[in-house]
Amino acid sequence: MKTTLLTSLMAGAALTALPALAQDDMADGPGGEAGVLELRDIGFMVMGGDTSEPDENGAVTVENQMFVEYYLPANPEHDVPIVLVHGGGGQSSDWYGTPDGRDGVRDYLLADGWEVYAADRPGHGRSPASPNYGNGQLGQANSGIISWLATSENWPGGEPTPDNENVINWLKLSATTPYGGDVLSAEKISELLDEIGPAILMPHSAGGRSAFLAAQMNPENVVGIVAIEAAGSNPFQDEVMRSNLTWEPALAEGSMPEEGADCPMQAEGEASTLPGLSDIPIKMVASGIFHTSEQLDCFASVWEQAGVSVDKILLSDDFPGVGHFFTAETNNGETVQVLIDAAADLADGSSE
Repeated sequence: MKTTLLTSLMAGAALTALPALAQDDMADGPGGEAGVLELRDIGFMVMGGDTSEPDENGAVTVENQMFVEYYLPANPEHDVPIVLVHGGGGQSSDWYGTPDGRDGVRDYLLADGWEVYAADRPGHGRSPASPNYGNGQLGQANSGIISWLATSENWPGGEPTPDNENVINWLKLSATTPYGGDVLSAEKISELLDEIGPAILMPHSAGGRSAFLAAQMNPENVVGIVAIEAAGSNPFQDEVMRSNLTWEPALAEGSMPEEGADCPMQAEGEASTLPGLSDIPIKMVASGIFHTSEQLDCFASVWEQAGVSVDKILLSDDFPGVGHFFTAETNNGETVQVLIDAAADLADGSSE
């Protein structure tokens, strides 16, 4: 990120403008592809946090908090902000840059005039884990998992093999602590929405469930969702979604998708709807590799059967070979524009 502003180390401190720098003068360091960024503030918020009963000395512990960093452009161009929700095993820094040092989604959004809030889901990044999460044990991802997820024709440094330098760079920031769970994450995202007002949610991968559930919890503060290859994209097939979304009428006990169905969905003529999400438009983005064209069609059909409006965006139509981590690939400046356009469409629709 190249910026013409300087902030103190204190969160939310006032920013002091530096003299404007020409683009050519900023070309020596990494990044800068999104252009020079002018910000009026950078800071952070901590959502929630449950304190324990005091011990014999009056001391308490805190758990279930969520760290959110925000970036506010000097000249915002949109009426609503974007809330970024990272994927599984990641953290908010996934949005900040690519593993080879180029600008990431955050910078392109800021350059386009969006206010940006980036959350670390509980147990990831700067949101501390608790021994009560999962089995309370540390875990460790490996480069084989990242290599598989990075499958594409545009990965920086060539084929994303397990020993690819930029696969390793991505792995360096993968979470090792247990996750607080999608419901807790959704509750904290909902609390954030209470603080900042109506916003667009932009989840990636395993961040999808948290975003969909948060939207149901706080529909009046969700303008729309840009769901990027999101977990929970089939809300009837996904157990967390099926169990935690509010269906009307309630799903029959033991209601499950038909095993082996080409598109797992509710039986025709007996479909329950999702009234808590019916007024929230979803832009569903698929790469064509990780989520295929056929899966995208299925996901849209399941949501629409439940009374939720979905627009399908298949990146491979215009960008063949992009993968699940397309926001980190060599052509990310072009593919991120698709996300910006989708968000702008949602923002424009909310103001009509």
